[in-house]
Amino acid sequence: MNLFKIKHQYFFVFSLIVLIELLSFAAYFLPQLQLYLLAAAFLAVFFLSLYSLEFGLLAALAELVIGSKGHLFSASFFGLPLSLRLAVWSALMLAACIFVIRRGFRQIWRSKLLNFPYWPLVLALAAFIVLAFIRGYVRGNVAGDIFADGNAWFYLGLLFPAILAYSQPDPKQEQRLRLVFWVSIFWLSLKTLILLFIFSHNISIMPDVYLWIRRSGVGEITAMGGGWHRIFIQSQIYAPIAFFLLLWPSLKEKSKKVPYRLIISLAVLLSVIIISMSRSFWLAFAVAAVIMAVLSFKKRIALYLKALAYAAAAFGLSLLLILVIVKFPYPNPQAGLSAAALSARLDFSANEAAVSSRWSLLPNLWQSIGDSVFFGRGFGASVSYFSQDPRVLSLNPSGWYTTYAFEWAYLDTWLKLGLFGLLAYFAWLLVLIIDLFKKMQANGNMLSGAILAGLIFLMVVNIFTPYLNHPLGLGFLIFSSCFIKKNPL
Repeated sequence: MNLFKIKHQYFFVFSLIVLIELLSFAAYFLPQLQLYLLAAAFLAVFFLSLYSLEFGLLAALAELVIGSKGHLFSASFFGLPLSLRLAVWSALMLAACIFVIRRGFRQIWRSKLLNFPYWPLVLALAAFIVLAFIRGYVRGNVAGDIFADGNAWFYLGLLFPAILAYSQPDPKQEQRLRLVFWVSIFWLSLKTLILLFIFSHNISIMPDVYLWIRRSGVGEITAMGGGWHRIFIQSQIYAPIAFFLLLWPSLKEKSKKVPYRLIISLAVLLSVIIISMSRSFWLAFAVAAVIMAVLSFKKRIALYLKALAYAAAAFGLSLLLILVIVKFPYPNPQAGLSAAALSARLDFSANEAAVSSRWSLLPNLWQSIGDSVFFGRGFGASVSYFSQDPRVLSLNPSGWYTTYAFEWAYLDTWLKLGLFGLLAYFAWLLVLIIDLFKKMQANGNMLSGAILAGLIFLMVVNIFTPYLNHPLGLGFLIFSSCFIKKNPL
């Protein structure tokens, strides 16, 4: 049976996502279910991928958008930590290997892998990733830290089944990709708004929901004062990308009617960005919008004004939506919506805890990079610094903190992979940017512009918050690399 011949496709995919979320919620209070759910997820994705690698990749895409850190299901098996993302990744990779064995490696290499335009750049990056594991071991870094630090890069392996599945992408494949992405984004937005309602109204299930969010690593919920809560989910990174994917292509439509549905959709996405209270999101969103306006609207003032009008209308509606949710009179609204929470997030002074910790880390991080500039210190390399983070101070009142994970993501990559590894990564990103820009300029393809805006957004966010060395960012690069060329693969 073809999954995508089922009537009401959007409702079917949405129902599956909701079912997974409900099972995740139940399993964190019935931990004995976790291992069974992981096994079921592995088998489901494995057999789905055997039938069609494309369908397995769509499952992986949905898991990225709704799963955040990837632990909607998680368990320990003989001391090994297992997660839903690992189960999906393993099932896809195994199915891809079987696919190659069935058809013969030589044929696959010639017809698919060799024709992938970015494989030299990706292989160069992969070589430095392998070297980082070796150097981490040789330099005596803690074995557990080496794996925990470098395992996120394994996700890049999904480029292998992606190339096999999208060697000759057609409109139907693009349509299915859009379907799964937009349904997942819709659920992520709805989930954010539901969580905002629960925590702004002190609903009875609030403690259980908070425990689930924290235990599963889906996100962070922080009291900001006045009954207001910050709802931050790591995969909200896709909300700004979705905003550009909606807005940019719509600018070339010549209809004189006001696109109410578009503005409402943009408003929902903007509300997610606002509710996340992520300064790196806000900054990157603004930078990407300005850069794209300069690149796209040159000598086309009408497009600039149209984009500005849509964005302004969506912004106003998003504020109204947030106001309605937090001040809804039933059952017990708590949030005062004072400007204090917003002004606190806009505090970039050295006295603000998160900003202070980042700046305290910087000189020590630079010093560690200087120990091995070109080839890096390998995964698991740690740095000690003074932090004012309340969580750190609660564990160590002196504030002295040692870690192998850093907010300065490009410097983190430099420290682990070395300058050559960082340059290999930049080379891939730069070529993607050039290809997207050329396509956008050649035929005015606004979808290419939207993907370019998403990539610029990710690259700016990655300065302050690690995403391009995480499956959430790598997943975007994997799918983009297979679809952005004028004549892909």
